[in-house]
Amino acid sequence: MHHDIRMHADRRPRVAVVAALAAVGLALTGCGAESSGTSETESATSNTPAPTTAQRSGEVEFDGNTVSYSCAGEGGPAVMLEAGSDSPGTDSWPAAFIAPIAEQTTVCTYDRLGTGSGSSAPPDHPRIFEDLVGVLDGVLAALELQPPYVMAGQSAGGNVVVAYAEAHPDRVAALVPIEAYHDDPAEIMAWQADEGFTWEDNPEHIDIVQVALEQDAYVMPFGEFPVLVISATEDGAKAAENQAHWLGISPDSRQVVIEGPHDIQETAPEEVAAEIVDLLAGLDSQ
Repeated sequence: MHHDIRMHADRRPRVAVVAALAAVGLALTGCGAESSGTSETESATSNTPAPTTAQRSGEVEFDGNTVSYSCAGEGGPAVMLEAGSDSPGTDSWPAAFIAPIAEQTTVCTYDRLGTGSGSSAPPDHPRIFEDLVGVLDGVLAALELQPPYVMAGQSAGGNVVVAYAEAHPDRVAALVPIEAYHDDPAEIMAWQADEGFTWEDNPEHIDIVQVALEQDAYVMPFGEFPVLVISATEDGAKAAENQAHWLGISPDSRQVVIEGPHDIQETAPEEVAAEIVDLLAGLDSQ
Protein backbone atom coordinates (compact mmCIF):
# COMPACT_ATOMS: atom_id res chain seq x y z
CA MET A 1 0.00 0.00 0.00
CA HIS A 2 3.01 2.31 0.20
CA HIS A 3 2.81 2.98 -3.52
CA ASP A 4 -0.13 5.33 -2.99
CA ILE A 5 1.84 7.34 -0.42
CA ARG A 6 4.66 7.91 -2.87
CA MET A 7 2.28 8.71 -5.71
CA HIS A 8 -0.02 10.97 -3.73
CA ALA A 9 1.82 14.23 -4.43
CA ASP A 10 1.57 13.94 -8.20
CA ARG A 11 -1.89 12.45 -8.67
CA ARG A 12 -3.90 13.94 -11.48
CA PRO A 13 -7.08 15.84 -10.49
CA ARG A 14 -10.03 13.48 -10.13
CA VAL A 15 -13.58 13.93 -11.40
CA ALA A 16 -16.24 13.78 -8.70
CA VAL A 17 -18.52 10.80 -9.20
CA VAL A 18 -21.68 12.60 -8.17
CA ALA A 19 -21.16 15.61 -10.43
CA ALA A 20 -19.90 13.53 -13.32
CA LEU A 21 -22.83 11.14 -13.23
CA ALA A 22 -25.24 14.05 -13.16
CA ALA A 23 -23.53 15.40 -16.27
CA VAL A 24 -24.31 12.22 -18.21
CA GLY A 25 -27.97 12.47 -17.25
CA LEU A 26 -28.39 9.72 -14.64
CA ALA A 27 -31.51 10.15 -12.50
CA LEU A 28 -31.16 10.62 -8.74
CA THR A 29 -33.34 8.32 -6.64
CA GLY A 30 -33.30 6.73 -3.19
CA CYS A 31 -32.20 3.12 -2.64
CA GLY A 32 -32.06 1.39 0.71
CA ALA A 33 -30.10 3.98 2.70
CA GLU A 34 -31.26 7.53 3.27
CA SER A 35 -29.98 9.76 0.48
CA SER A 36 -29.02 13.43 0.71
CA GLY A 37 -28.97 13.78 -3.10
CA THR A 38 -31.58 15.76 -4.99
CA SER A 39 -33.94 13.74 -7.20
CA GLU A 40 -34.39 14.74 -10.81
CA THR A 41 -37.98 14.14 -11.93
CA GLU A 42 -39.17 13.75 -15.47
CA SER A 43 -41.08 16.64 -16.99
CA ALA A 44 -44.86 16.15 -17.00
CA THR A 45 -44.94 16.92 -20.70
CA SER A 46 -42.15 14.50 -21.65
CA ASN A 47 -42.82 11.03 -23.07
CA THR A 48 -39.20 9.95 -22.60
CA PRO A 49 -38.88 7.03 -20.16
CA ALA A 50 -36.78 7.58 -17.05
CA PRO A 51 -33.21 6.25 -17.15
CA THR A 52 -32.69 2.83 -15.59
CA THR A 53 -29.21 3.66 -14.23
CA ALA A 54 -30.52 5.43 -11.12
CA GLN A 55 -27.84 7.36 -9.24
CA ARG A 56 -27.99 8.23 -5.56
CA SER A 57 -25.66 9.66 -2.98
CA GLY A 58 -25.66 10.67 0.63
CA GLU A 59 -24.40 9.52 4.01
CA VAL A 60 -24.94 6.41 6.10
CA GLU A 61 -24.38 6.05 9.83
CA PHE A 62 -23.35 2.94 11.77
CA ASP A 63 -21.20 2.10 14.80
CA GLY A 64 -20.78 5.80 15.53
CA ASN A 65 -19.38 6.48 12.04
CA THR A 66 -20.71 8.67 9.25
CA VAL A 67 -19.72 7.61 5.74
CA SER A 68 -20.41 9.36 2.44
CA TYR A 69 -21.39 7.13 -0.47
CA SER A 70 -22.48 7.21 -4.09
CA CYS A 71 -24.28 4.46 -6.02
CA ALA A 72 -25.66 4.05 -9.53
CA GLY A 73 -27.52 1.36 -11.42
CA GLU A 74 -29.73 -1.47 -10.25
CA GLY A 75 -29.53 -5.21 -9.79
CA GLY A 76 -26.82 -7.60 -8.73
CA PRO A 77 -24.23 -8.68 -8.08
CA ALA A 78 -23.38 -5.23 -6.77
CA VAL A 79 -19.96 -3.84 -7.66
CA MET A 80 -18.22 -2.10 -4.75
CA LEU A 81 -15.34 0.23 -5.65
CA GLU A 82 -12.44 1.07 -3.32
CA ALA A 83 -10.27 4.11 -4.07
CA GLY A 84 -6.53 4.42 -3.44
CA SER A 85 -5.11 5.43 -0.07
CA ASP A 86 -6.05 8.84 1.33
CA SER A 87 -8.55 9.20 -1.56
CA PRO A 88 -12.33 9.61 -1.22
CA GLY A 89 -14.11 7.03 -3.35
CA THR A 90 -16.85 9.51 -4.29
CA ASP A 91 -14.19 11.65 -5.98
CA SER A 92 -12.05 8.98 -7.63
CA TRP A 93 -14.03 7.25 -10.41
CA PRO A 94 -14.86 9.10 -13.67
CA ALA A 95 -18.33 9.01 -15.20
CA ALA A 96 -16.91 7.20 -18.23
CA PHE A 97 -15.90 4.38 -15.87
CA ILE A 98 -19.07 4.28 -13.76
CA ALA A 99 -21.71 4.56 -16.49
CA PRO A 100 -21.03 1.30 -18.43
CA ILE A 101 -21.05 -0.71 -15.20
CA ALA A 102 -24.22 1.01 -13.95
CA GLU A 103 -25.95 -0.06 -17.16
CA GLN A 104 -25.40 -3.66 -16.06
CA THR A 105 -25.79 -3.67 -12.27
CA THR A 106 -25.53 -1.67 -9.06
CA VAL A 107 -22.18 0.02 -8.56
CA CYS A 108 -21.23 1.85 -5.37
CA THR A 109 -18.28 3.58 -3.78
CA TYR A 110 -17.72 5.45 -0.53
CA ASP A 111 -15.27 7.64 1.36
CA ARG A 112 -13.26 5.61 3.85
CA LEU A 113 -12.79 7.11 7.31
CA GLY A 114 -10.33 9.98 7.11
CA THR A 115 -11.02 10.72 3.43
CA GLY A 116 -13.43 13.19 1.85
CA SER A 117 -15.38 15.89 3.66
CA GLY A 118 -18.42 13.86 4.74
CA SER A 119 -16.97 10.76 6.37
CA SER A 120 -15.86 10.56 9.99
CA ALA A 121 -12.26 10.83 11.10
CA PRO A 122 -10.54 7.50 11.75
CA PRO A 123 -10.07 6.25 15.32
CA ASP A 124 -6.94 7.47 17.08
CA HIS A 125 -4.95 4.24 16.89
CA PRO A 126 -3.04 2.24 14.26
CA ARG A 127 -5.51 0.55 11.92
CA ILE A 128 -5.13 -2.78 10.15
CA PHE A 129 -7.21 -4.59 7.56
CA GLU A 130 -9.61 -5.89 10.20
CA ASP A 131 -10.59 -2.26 10.85
CA LEU A 132 -10.98 -1.40 7.18
CA VAL A 133 -12.97 -4.55 6.39
CA GLY A 134 -15.20 -3.86 9.40
CA VAL A 135 -16.09 -0.41 8.07
CA LEU A 136 -16.70 -1.83 4.60
CA ASP A 137 -19.04 -4.44 6.14
CA GLY A 138 -20.90 -1.59 7.82
CA VAL A 139 -21.26 0.33 4.55
CA LEU A 140 -22.55 -2.72 2.67
CA ALA A 141 -25.10 -3.43 5.40
CA ALA A 142 -26.24 0.20 5.64
CA LEU A 143 -26.74 0.34 1.88
CA GLU A 144 -28.68 -2.96 2.04
CA LEU A 145 -26.51 -4.50 -0.66
CA GLN A 146 -26.81 -8.27 -0.73
CA PRO A 147 -23.82 -10.61 -1.21
CA PRO A 148 -22.06 -11.93 -3.09
CA TYR A 149 -20.31 -8.79 -4.35
CA VAL A 150 -17.89 -7.92 -7.12
CA MET A 151 -15.12 -6.20 -5.16
CA ALA A 152 -12.92 -3.85 -7.21
CA GLY A 153 -10.24 -1.49 -5.95
CA GLN A 154 -7.49 0.66 -7.42
CA SER A 155 -3.98 0.79 -5.92
CA ALA A 156 -4.29 0.55 -2.11
CA GLY A 157 -8.02 0.13 -2.64
CA GLY A 158 -7.08 -3.09 -4.41
CA ASN A 159 -5.32 -4.23 -1.25
CA VAL A 160 -8.49 -3.45 0.72
CA VAL A 161 -10.70 -5.59 -1.53
CA VAL A 162 -8.13 -8.41 -1.42
CA ALA A 163 -8.33 -8.21 2.39
CA TYR A 164 -12.13 -8.29 2.22
CA ALA A 165 -12.05 -11.37 -0.02
CA GLU A 166 -9.61 -13.12 2.31
CA ALA A 167 -11.86 -12.38 5.30
CA HIS A 168 -15.15 -13.20 3.54
CA PRO A 169 -14.54 -15.45 0.52
CA ASP A 170 -18.15 -16.65 0.67
CA ARG A 171 -19.40 -13.08 0.11
CA VAL A 172 -17.38 -12.45 -3.06
CA ALA A 173 -18.70 -13.12 -6.56
CA ALA A 174 -15.51 -11.80 -8.21
CA LEU A 175 -12.42 -9.78 -7.29
CA VAL A 176 -10.76 -7.04 -9.35
CA PRO A 177 -7.46 -5.60 -8.01
CA ILE A 178 -6.52 -2.65 -10.26
CA GLU A 179 -2.86 -1.59 -10.06
CA ALA A 180 -2.65 -3.15 -6.59
CA TYR A 181 0.80 -4.07 -5.32
CA HIS A 182 1.96 -6.99 -3.23
CA ASP A 183 4.22 -5.04 -0.89
CA ASP A 184 7.41 -6.49 0.58
CA PRO A 185 7.18 -5.85 4.35
CA ALA A 186 10.96 -5.42 4.62
CA GLU A 187 10.91 -2.70 1.96
CA ILE A 188 8.00 -0.97 3.70
CA MET A 189 9.83 -1.05 7.03
CA ALA A 190 12.97 0.41 5.45
CA TRP A 191 11.00 3.12 3.64
CA GLN A 192 9.10 4.04 6.79
CA ALA A 193 12.34 4.29 8.77
CA ASP A 194 13.97 6.47 6.11
CA GLU A 195 10.97 8.79 5.84
CA GLY A 196 10.07 8.82 9.53
CA PHE A 197 6.51 8.02 8.47
CA THR A 198 4.10 6.62 11.09
CA TRP A 199 0.42 5.73 11.20
CA GLU A 200 -0.29 9.18 12.65
CA ASP A 201 1.01 10.74 9.41
CA ASN A 202 -1.51 8.72 7.39
CA PRO A 203 -4.95 10.43 7.11
CA GLU A 204 -6.58 6.99 7.44
CA HIS A 205 -4.30 5.99 10.37
CA ILE A 206 -3.30 2.79 8.60
CA ASP A 207 -0.27 0.90 9.92
CA ILE A 208 1.36 0.29 6.54
CA VAL A 209 3.94 -2.15 7.91
CA GLN A 210 1.39 -4.30 9.67
CA VAL A 211 -0.97 -4.50 6.69
CA ALA A 212 1.96 -5.45 4.44
CA LEU A 213 2.84 -8.22 6.89
CA GLU A 214 -0.78 -9.38 6.93
CA GLN A 215 -1.07 -9.72 3.17
CA ASP A 216 2.36 -11.25 2.81
CA ALA A 217 1.21 -14.02 5.16
CA TYR A 218 -1.97 -14.93 3.24
CA VAL A 219 -2.20 -18.62 2.41
CA MET A 220 -3.32 -18.84 -1.20
CA PRO A 221 -5.51 -19.82 -2.87
CA PHE A 222 -8.29 -18.74 -0.54
CA GLY A 223 -11.13 -18.44 -3.06
CA GLU A 224 -12.76 -20.08 -6.06
CA PHE A 225 -14.33 -16.89 -7.42
CA PRO A 226 -12.98 -15.23 -10.59
CA VAL A 227 -10.05 -12.85 -10.07
CA LEU A 228 -9.24 -10.21 -12.68
CA VAL A 229 -5.92 -8.43 -12.10
CA ILE A 230 -5.68 -5.19 -14.09
CA SER A 231 -2.23 -3.61 -14.53
CA ALA A 232 -0.92 -0.53 -16.36
CA THR A 233 1.98 -0.34 -18.78
CA GLU A 234 3.49 2.91 -17.46
CA ASP A 235 3.85 2.09 -13.77
CA GLY A 236 7.37 0.69 -13.80
CA ALA A 237 9.01 -2.19 -15.59
CA LYS A 238 8.06 -4.79 -12.98
CA ALA A 239 4.64 -3.48 -11.90
CA ALA A 240 2.59 -6.07 -13.76
CA GLU A 241 4.93 -8.83 -12.58
CA ASN A 242 4.49 -7.72 -8.98
CA GLN A 243 0.71 -7.45 -9.29
CA ALA A 244 0.51 -10.94 -10.81
CA HIS A 245 1.01 -12.15 -7.24
CA TRP A 246 -2.76 -11.86 -6.79
CA LEU A 247 -3.38 -14.49 -9.47
CA GLY A 248 -2.67 -17.00 -6.72
CA ILE A 249 -5.87 -16.03 -4.88
CA SER A 250 -8.03 -18.31 -7.02
CA PRO A 251 -7.54 -20.98 -9.69
CA ASP A 252 -9.95 -18.90 -11.79
CA SER A 253 -7.63 -15.92 -12.29
CA ARG A 254 -6.33 -13.86 -15.19
CA GLN A 255 -4.42 -10.63 -15.73
CA VAL A 256 -4.85 -7.90 -18.33
CA VAL A 257 -2.40 -5.06 -18.99
CA ILE A 258 -3.79 -1.76 -20.27
CA GLU A 259 -1.84 1.12 -21.78
CA GLY A 260 -1.52 3.96 -19.29
CA PRO A 261 -0.19 5.12 -15.88
CA HIS A 262 -0.94 4.05 -12.32
CA ASP A 263 -4.32 5.85 -12.20
CA ILE A 264 -5.48 3.81 -15.18
CA GLN A 265 -9.16 4.17 -14.25
CA GLU A 266 -8.81 7.89 -15.02
CA THR A 267 -6.80 7.75 -18.24
CA ALA A 268 -8.49 4.67 -19.78
CA PRO A 269 -11.85 4.48 -17.97
CA GLU A 270 -13.75 2.85 -20.83
CA GLU A 271 -11.17 0.09 -21.23
CA VAL A 272 -11.05 -0.72 -17.54
CA ALA A 273 -14.84 -0.63 -17.24
CA ALA A 274 -15.18 -2.89 -20.30
CA GLU A 275 -13.09 -5.54 -18.57
CA ILE A 276 -15.41 -5.43 -15.56
CA VAL A 277 -18.51 -5.54 -17.77
CA ASP A 278 -17.09 -8.63 -19.49
CA LEU A 279 -16.46 -10.16 -16.07
CA LEU A 280 -20.08 -9.50 -15.10
CA ALA A 281 -21.26 -11.15 -18.30
CA GLY A 282 -19.24 -14.22 -17.41
CA LEU A 283 -20.89 -14.35 -13.97
CA ASP A 284 -24.32 -14.19 -15.58
CA SER A 285 -23.49 -17.18 -17.78
CA GLN A 286 -22.41 -19.37 -14.85
